[in-house]
Amino acid sequence: MLGKLFGKQPVRAWAIKQIDDATLHLCGEGRLESDQKSKVMLKALQAGQFHGGVRMGDTGIVINTRRLAAVVPLEALQLLDDGNTAEWNGRHWAVSHVPQRAWLFDGRLVAEPNLLSSTPALVSREDVGHIRQNVRQDAAPPGEVRFRPVNATEDPEKDLRAAIEEAQRRRQQADKGWRKDGSWGALDDVDKE
Repeated sequence: MLGKLFGKQPVRAWAIKQIDDATLHLCGEGRLESDQKSKVMLKALQAGQFHGGVRMGDTGIVINTRRLAAVVPLEALQLLDDGNTAEWNGRHWAVSHVPQRAWLFDGRLVAEPNLLSSTPALVSREDVGHIRQNVRQDAAPPGEVRFRPVNATEDPEKDLRAAIEEAQRRRQQADKGWRKDGSWGALDDVDKE
């Protein structure tokens, strides 16, 4: 009620992460976040010029529109076929649903068939093909790799022993240390024994 009085009615929109030739990578429905009034936000949204945030669904996650390919008014995009296709801008599109982990991903997305369920038919994942090109299959990892159980901890005194050994080595090189009389300073031949 107060929102209606002060012009801050929530403006709902679709968040599209990436647009391919025939596929929309759809994050989902969200609510526009801005200090502007609802009418101003809606007008900017319809013109394709809204700049601000989109609060995704019922989550607390807000995506800045700079990270999205498009933010579209709810009535401008129609989901069809159980959400597997969409009609937008006079065209039919395949819809690839973007999981939450990829909402803030800055790279390219790839649509793949959903192997876990029939709905949604396509799911977006991060394209890591450029990483594969740089990996040498014949290269061995440097050093020795040891695997431990998750709850296994390292020796708690390992770092302490290493620090003591390092301090002793430095003292021997500097000819300084604790003398037999309890004072600190340069060691003479009697103190070294």
